Amino acid sequence: GQSFEQLFPFMSNYPYDSKNFKFIGSPIDGISFEDDSVVFIEFKTGNSKLTKKQQAIRDLINSKKIKWKEIRDR
Repeated sequence: GQSFEQLFPFMSNYPYDSKNFKFIGSPIDGISFEDDSVVFIEFKTGNSKLTKKQQAIRDLINSKKIKWKEIRDR
């Protein structure tokens, strides 16, 4: 559940700096802003699987279909 997902970055087997993790919750658990990369993260336990939406997001990321958009108020 979401309680576990918020604690996972502080567990010993988390491979990134927990201070760099930002929790989103849905449709993915969060993003880790590392010095050399931006890592989209979904925590799973046991036999749980990615949802169709999470699979679509994974596929977009793996296909490098990621954009940066800066929006300013005028």
